[in-house]
Amino acid sequence: MDSLTSLQNAHERSPAGETGHVHGRKSRIWRGVVIALWVIGLVTLATASVLTHNHPGPWPIELTFSQAVQHVLYWPWVIAVLDFIGTFNNPTPTGVILGIICAGMLLMGWYMQAAFVALTVGVGNGIDALIGNYVLRPRPSPTLVHVDVPLLYNSFPSGHVCHMMVFYGSLLYLSFTRPVRTWKYRWVLIPFQVFAVLNILLMGYSRVFQGEHWLGDVLAGYLSGGLWLTMFIFLYQWATKFVERRRSKRVGMQSMA
Repeated sequence: MDSLTSLQNAHERSPAGETGHVHGRKSRIWRGVVIALWVIGLVTLATASVLTHNHPGPWPIELTFSQAVQHVLYWPWVIAVLDFIGTFNNPTPTGVILGIICAGMLLMGWYMQAAFVALTVGVGNGIDALIGNYVLRPRPSPTLVHVDVPLLYNSFPSGHVCHMMVFYGSLLYLSFTRPVRTWKYRWVLIPFQVFAVLNILLMGYSRVFQGEHWLGDVLAGYLSGGLWLTMFIFLYQWATKFVERRRSKRVGMQSMA
């Protein structure tokens, strides 16, 4: 027993042991920072939801921002891009794309990845809808700004923006993890990665430009989507490590038999 303890102490004092200890400590610190920021974000979203529920009308800065965005002289191709992003990412087209992507992952045997994307998008959009049902903020009025498609309620948070965060965000995350990272033809994903980033960045601006949301709505959509995306990334990492440990333990038991 004493010899075993001595070996463990020697390992901890060795360069490899010290490196592992430092790496583990940095990982715990980083994890603590991420959790703290996540809680702050959740509290911020909850506070903003209550404030917007009690003050559903636009704040002066929101009205000023929308009018400024809509009165800019855009090149025709810019308007076409903003309109395309708003239309292409409506529920029906993105639902079809999500189904195709998940089906492709299942055919390739990427079951955990498919579950991760489906749950992130489904649960994230569901929670966002529940928040919208509580806040019941009216959409921008055509008497105040230009409105492409007149709608009534659930302006806060922006469902389109939240969906972009959880949908494209989950796909972007997977594109930098195994097994995609080790895929021989992963370079073909670069245009799709760029497309995903542009959709996330431009969606909020597009919703204000089209008069579908106020500035606070799109900011809350980004925050809401970021919160649920981060939560499911954490759960996916935990589940992946859990499955790997179980698989390693099972292989070890089989080799000993």
